[in-house]
Amino acid sequence: MNLFQSFQDALVKMYPSLSVFSDINWDELTQEYIASHDERPKDLEEFLFNFPYYLQDKAVAGDSPVYLFELAYFEYIQNQILSTEMEIPEQKGIHLNPTLSFLNLEFDINLMLDEATKGNVQIIQRPHILCLYRHPEMGFHHVDITTPVLKVLQLLEDGPLTSNSEIPVENHSTLKHLIDLGLVIEV
Repeated sequence: MNLFQSFQDALVKMYPSLSVFSDINWDELTQEYIASHDERPKDLEEFLFNFPYYLQDKAVAGDSPVYLFELAYFEYIQNQILSTEMEIPEQKGIHLNPTLSFLNLEFDINLMLDEATKGNVQIIQRPHILCLYRHPEMGFHHVDITTPVLKVLQLLEDGPLTSNSEIPVENHSTLKHLIDLGLVIEV
């Protein structure tokens, strides 16, 4: 198998939803993407990581729909989260889940993917912030970020808290909910 075919196969495997939501020509797109690099790509990980940004540049230039960039970036982050071992903090306290990744999306990627599995392929525009993460026991998850959730997550941003007494009382139920969801880990 030649290098071009290896890179193309890796792109198709990493970003399968792009074929569902567009009539993408993988041969052509892979050639364009490789040609956009100053030199022939050598590192497959970097090649795969930069692909969503290549699609973003194409969208800005009007050569690709914006949602393809968001789909690709979602799939890249999802694969990263699933392929990385989650390390539970050892220090006693209330911690942010170390796998959290936030996406500021213009399209409802989750709903689009869910509907596509039912045979209903559609583009659904809905601006929102989505948190992708690995639940300590149940694997990959995602949650829309609301203002109350964001407030609690920001309190944990600078490091773990020793107890929930460091959080305003009105945020205790949100904190408990975040612990139940696995976004926050209490050790």
